[in-house]
Amino acid sequence: MPIRAKVHGQHEESSIVRVQLGFRWAIALYALIDCWIYRFYINSDGVSYLDIGDQYWKGNWQAALNAYWSPLYSWLTGLMFCVTKPTMRWEYPEVHLLNFVILVAALFCFEFFWRELLAWRGDNAWAGSSRLYAWILGYLLFAYVHFVVTPILIPTPDLMLVTPDLIVAALVYLASGMILRFATGRMCTVSAGLFGGLLGVGYLAKTAMLPFAIVIMMTMLAVAWRQHGRKWMIGATLLGFLIVSLPFIIALSLHEHRFTFGDTGKINYAIEVNGMPARHWQGDEPGHTKALHPTRKIFSWPQVYEFAEPVAGTYPIWYDRSYWNAGINSSMHPVRQIRVLVGNAMRIAQYLVAETGFLTAVLMMMFLLSDRIKESWQILMGFFPILVPAIAMFLMYAMVLSPSESWEPRYFIGVTVVAWGAVIASTCISGEEKRIKVLRASSLILGIMVLCSMLNVLERDYGFNREESSQVNEYRPYIVAEQLRTMGMRPGDHVAVISSTTGNSHWARLEKVKIIAEVMDTDDTSSVFWTSGKECEETVLSVLKSIGVTAVIADKPPRVLLPGWVPVGNTGYAVYFFR
Repeated sequence: MPIRAKVHGQHEESSIVRVQLGFRWAIALYALIDCWIYRFYINSDGVSYLDIGDQYWKGNWQAALNAYWSPLYSWLTGLMFCVTKPTMRWEYPEVHLLNFVILVAALFCFEFFWRELLAWRGDNAWAGSSRLYAWILGYLLFAYVHFVVTPILIPTPDLMLVTPDLIVAALVYLASGMILRFATGRMCTVSAGLFGGLLGVGYLAKTAMLPFAIVIMMTMLAVAWRQHGRKWMIGATLLGFLIVSLPFIIALSLHEHRFTFGDTGKINYAIEVNGMPARHWQGDEPGHTKALHPTRKIFSWPQVYEFAEPVAGTYPIWYDRSYWNAGINSSMHPVRQIRVLVGNAMRIAQYLVAETGFLTAVLMMMFLLSDRIKESWQILMGFFPILVPAIAMFLMYAMVLSPSESWEPRYFIGVTVVAWGAVIASTCISGEEKRIKVLRASSLILGIMVLCSMLNVLERDYGFNREESSQVNEYRPYIVAEQLRTMGMRPGDHVAVISSTTGNSHWARLEKVKIIAEVMDTDDTSSVFWTSGKECEETVLSVLKSIGVTAVIADKPPRVLLPGWVPVGNTGYAVYFFR
């Protein structure tokens, strides 16, 4: 190699290292700011994960084993709390710090995938300055999908939600990089076994990763069949997967007294496709499905439900949704299924065209500016080892999610990056100079878009969270918990709530009380309980007292409180204590 070319190559590699360091710090800084803004927020799913983590690390496996929520995220949160023992005010911020650490890990997993992606073609397509801009585009794609896409669609960035979705994204990046290695013949038998273990960890992170793992292994088989060799490696991958996943599947099946690897898909299908209620399902009409463990309806109007036993957790009906929904109708109905699939197809089209239109336009512009579109298309099809699992995950969620209510991009973080990455890597542009111009222009457009969007999200979120008085119900649950503590509530108390949502578990988790009953409210201003009349209200309170409730908390009481009700500071909540 000529000395000048060698020096130039070293200079390009040095530039790539500087770009990597710069983007790592920039992404980490933005993520840290995001975590700080939402440090006190938690979603209802997150409360269940934290409760389950507590049970695991207390050694109460009977209560911890759960067929709805996967265990890995709970193991991490439980371990963290065992070590740090946070106060009431800092429990949720610690969880967001954990999310920050997971995001940084996901970034390094993405870098592994991107490195394998650029090495796929084995030619000089991504050499020199082209490789530098490919890395810039990759980081911009990562930042856009993780920080911009989700807040555009729903006001909940990845780091705001206390869920294992970031872990899933990280594992998708690793799995996609590993299967690219397998397809290029750079995987040994030991690595194949470790790959299977990685897929098993994915299942422990989220049940949806089990079918994803099956599709990955089927894709590996197709690659091995096409290349006429290395089929034994699929066996090593399967063995590694079973070694990691099978112990939990066995424990879960013994706990549920039936074979199961998780009921998440079944329950979501029943609710999202078959129209079953998300809470307090009491069973269908006679002759159809029957509720095996319904919550106890103890008052008809307003509807009051009791669920003190036998499930643990802050909010038992959300802690173990598999138990309370046992027997629910999860059978497939072709007409409903087709309707949901069509709705989700339109939702995905809207996602690509309207909500992520700039990203779609930039990446498609790169692909279409190629002077060898046919070759680019062939290369893109050659990425089937990573595209098939990504498409399969989209289809899997499209079958069980309601397009109007539950379709959230956080489920597709990893596979979205993988799919768009394949589009970038398959672009064929002749001539180094022209290729650099296209990549530079694409990077500039996408960079400006990402920067403006992220600044807009930060400004919106910061302004949104400064209004503590109006947003305290959701964004400052520790204030409610602290106020109730000063008013006499104690850890271990059994309480009832009047609410139309599951949001009361946010403060109840911090207060360490258990919600054992619920008065079903409505979303409008004329709620049932508050307009039912004095006699009915007193009867409901008497019924709640008889089942051992020490206090009733309402998140949206009327401005003029009824006798016996006391405002919880200036939080907008009200409480009724049974003295």
